[in-house]
Amino acid sequence: MAQSNIMLVTLWAKPERVLASLPEDVRRMVAAATALYSKDGVNHLLASLAERLLSVDTVIVYGPDLTGSGQALIEALGGQCGEWARIPCERLGELGIAAVDLRQAYGDAARLAEEIRARYRPRGPRRAVGMPLSPPRGGLGYPKPVGWGLLYDTSPYYLWVKALDYVLTYGNWEGGLRASLVAQLGLWGNRPEWAGRPPESRGVCPVDEVKRALSGALPAASAGACGVLSARRTGPWAAADLLVRGCELVGGFPGELVAVAEAFFEASEGAGLRPGVLSILLLDAYIPAESLERAAGIVEAGWRVAYTREVYDPRGNFVLEPGGLLHYTDEGVLYRAVGWGREAAAREAAKLLPGHAFYLGEETAARKLLGDIYRQDEWRR
Repeated sequence: MAQSNIMLVTLWAKPERVLASLPEDVRRMVAAATALYSKDGVNHLLASLAERLLSVDTVIVYGPDLTGSGQALIEALGGQCGEWARIPCERLGELGIAAVDLRQAYGDAARLAEEIRARYRPRGPRRAVGMPLSPPRGGLGYPKPVGWGLLYDTSPYYLWVKALDYVLTYGNWEGGLRASLVAQLGLWGNRPEWAGRPPESRGVCPVDEVKRALSGALPAASAGACGVLSARRTGPWAAADLLVRGCELVGGFPGELVAVAEAFFEASEGAGLRPGVLSILLLDAYIPAESLERAAGIVEAGWRVAYTREVYDPRGNFVLEPGGLLHYTDEGVLYRAVGWGREAAAREAAKLLPGHAFYLGEETAARKLLGDIYRQDEWRR
């Protein structure tokens, strides 16, 4: 029995809403319609085309390609695979499916209807092609794209909260959670202030080195558990970079952070400069297993305030699936299963800049593209 040969793939747009914009006779010409949000989703879509949707020989790609998933699908139907691929790429040529690129025509329902009518040719089923999916490559914590783990705040306390949250979310398990990250404290002329009672421990960083480095008396160096990498002047502003190895984040980092921030402030003032940005490279920072519950409590109490101040915008694609909130790289490789429930989704949404796509079960993308169906700010309610 002949069936429709056309599949409609919408990018960051609800397929039911797109179909509703078409005349009724055109809607009946579409065999299947689905939304595509990430490059990893291309794997599942290709498997369905190869094994189940056997009458389809034409895929129309329609919508704003915010994550590059549309380009990946078009290239795959042309026989090319990328890093996202978890299917046998050598079998793509057996599908014989054409891709119609209507990404730039998004919003033009008349153009979409015209293409569907022109390409509608009911047919019988194709031969099924085995297209098994391999598991996501890499384990937890791999890969780490450039730019992740760069945290910033003007408050030492909330910078600490963000560091704890980052390691709790993306740390690797080794008797606790471990990760490397860069914590940047922007003082911008202000004396550092800790929210609440100041930490009692003052850490191991040689704070005199911060002062000497900024005065030019100490060459850029890194020695021991903590050392100054560089110190420099930019106009009236001072900046310094520190390397801290093996820092315990719950009890150790607060004292370390306050001590070096105060030393940086005093050194800047003493050199006739205004304190600007202090960057601390935390190499192999960790939260011990016995401190995980305490760390989670600190983050729970402070993340809402922390992420209304500054966000670090982890890149990739966040997708809420039955198994929980998953964080994929731009290439569709699973990076971390972040958590489950509205609380986890709200926390991750809080870290994203306004233009960053975040999928919470319906399309949520840049406000300028999606207007009144923009959803990214719902976590605030």
